[in-house]
Amino acid sequence: MFRTLIALAAAGSVTLSAADLANVATAKRWAPYECTVVQAGKAMTVNMPVDHKGGEKKYPVGWPRLYLEKLTPAEKDWSKAKALSFKIKLEFTGKTAKQPISFQVRTKGPKDTKNTTAVIDIPGLINNKETTVLLDLSKVKNLDNVVCLGINICEANYKHGENVKFTVSDFKLVSK
Repeated sequence: MFRTLIALAAAGSVTLSAADLANVATAKRWAPYECTVVQAGKAMTVNMPVDHKGGEKKYPVGWPRLYLEKLTPAEKDWSKAKALSFKIKLEFTGKTAKQPISFQVRTKGPKDTKNTTAVIDIPGLINNKETTVLLDLSKVKNLDNVVCLGINICEANYKHGENVKFTVSDFKLVSK
């Protein structure tokens, strides 16, 4: 599915909608935990140091992460989207990570259902090279009510002292 979406986007068969998520890459909107996020022009730079000793008390080897929980009404409805696109440049100081970064989309269903969170690994990242990522949303439920976005790493995939830094920008929805 991922390769199909890339091929369709390259051929111009799908529409990218920049207006829907134009302000998602605004650092001050995100809440960081065990990491920092700063604005870098129209992008945001996230720094996630790997610390196997100084994380949260219960989980010293944990999950540096950041969340965007206050979405505008225009940012909440992804029901016409097939994928999420954004640019990311990874600056990794180590060699141990197999899947460096994960992206989360939390949605809320009807009153009788709980929130669901889809965790999608970000594929194809090359150190020190900007990559346009296209994340398949076809298995994410309740895309008409997105309530939170998240980005995280799992420190267990890294050696103590390594560092995951990345700059992310240009969030867009890919239409059906």
